[in-house]
Amino acid sequence: AKQFGELSMAYMDGDTVPFLWRYANRFVLFDHIFQSMVGPSTPGNLAIIAAQSGQTQAALHPDESYSGDGNKGAGEPVLNDSDPLWGSPQDPTTTGRQPVNPGDFPGYGVQLNQTYATLPLSLAGKDAEGETSGDRDAAGDLGDIKDDIAFLSHNGRDAVPWGWFEEGYDKEPTDSGADPTDANGLHASYITHHNGPQYFGYIANSPALSANLHGLGDFFDALGSGSLPAQGGVFFVKGGYKNIFGMSPADPDPAVQKNFLGDDDHPGYSDAQISEAMLAKAVNAIARSKYWGQCAIIITWDDSEGNYDHVPPPIRSYGPDKSVITDGPRVPLLVISPYARVHYIAHETGDHGSVVKFVDALFALTPLAQLPDEQKGRDIGKQKLGQSDWGPDDAITSGVGDLLSAFDPARLEGKAAPLPASYAIIPDEIVNVLPQTSGYGCKDIGVTPVDLAANLPNPIPSDFNPRPKTNPTPASK
Repeated sequence: AKQFGELSMAYMDGDTVPFLWRYANRFVLFDHIFQSMVGPSTPGNLAIIAAQSGQTQAALHPDESYSGDGNKGAGEPVLNDSDPLWGSPQDPTTTGRQPVNPGDFPGYGVQLNQTYATLPLSLAGKDAEGETSGDRDAAGDLGDIKDDIAFLSHNGRDAVPWGWFEEGYDKEPTDSGADPTDANGLHASYITHHNGPQYFGYIANSPALSANLHGLGDFFDALGSGSLPAQGGVFFVKGGYKNIFGMSPADPDPAVQKNFLGDDDHPGYSDAQISEAMLAKAVNAIARSKYWGQCAIIITWDDSEGNYDHVPPPIRSYGPDKSVITDGPRVPLLVISPYARVHYIAHETGDHGSVVKFVDALFALTPLAQLPDEQKGRDIGKQKLGQSDWGPDDAITSGVGDLLSAFDPARLEGKAAPLPASYAIIPDEIVNVLPQTSGYGCKDIGVTPVDLAANLPNPIPSDFNPRPKTNPTPASK
């Protein structure tokens, strides 16, 4: 318990994760972005495409509201890491079934079918009706968005391509006979509860929409071949329990070498340096591709992982148990783009809904909060629950920015040259060697942390252990 307490007060310094610090130094760091929902990973992965995690569904279907404190079982809004219904043992689907990590069951709970509007729906624009027409369970999936679909079909813009690229969703280089596998020998590195779109039946059961779900390797293949849509789009990239680059932690401890191969920056199985290396490889691949001149790369985290933070989050809504559910603690957010400001700290307040709001602005979409069915849910939340922000926060809700402050007006208007790709690229010889081995750190990126500059004391407890749950003995010095 003492080690966990010490860990909550620790932080990642620039010598531990210098690639992230390099991006923050060169481009834009937002310092007032908050976790949307007080909870673990799944709510953030829902909110980054829906600007909520089920408030309007709870309003339209009070019997689906979560019970207790929302930490277990199924219920709206989603506050826990229960797996999506689609792909689980409870999934009635017989064809086109979604994948699941073979180690999830027994063990994981199963969430309700999510039925509220998301970016995948609004990005469909005037093709919304066509893209959902093939839903294998239209009665169960489309009831809560039927007016949204009609509105978009008549008022929406041309469809905008999108994709969700997550490690392990399909066959990856990490899938081999040595890994735990399912019947098809796949998905050993897949973190099922991180795939936000998979929770929505109208995506999972609609071939036109589910075709946008891919494995992580497919993202790098698409960049290399230049096969992403020429008109642009919105693409989400996620790591997993392993890493497709064959990287191993710098720590030689056999337990660490075996158990910390993940690259999605989550504690308990991933390595922070492998995680930032995967990110750097993705940024490098984008910068070296034909897409650099039209890109905005948003880097954020789905939750805070329990680290201490001195900035209190804004309170926007309360759950059925009357506890605060939005917002949660701060999470980092970085923006990299040829049109970004440089060496800039943005103080704009927001949460995961800000990512949705940015996409709304960029592609001139009708915000989710202003679609007809979501407005119904928001109205019920206000009238019956007394909560004015009960629903998507990509519009109407105050204090949720759109991230546009990250961009330099002079570059956008052509008065200053866009930043060259070389400004974003971290050389391969640095990325491919973990900082703990190479020694690459703050000095190399020209950053001196405030506490070091002021020569402030920073004593490390003698029993400090960064992995108290998995390695219960203190880390060796």
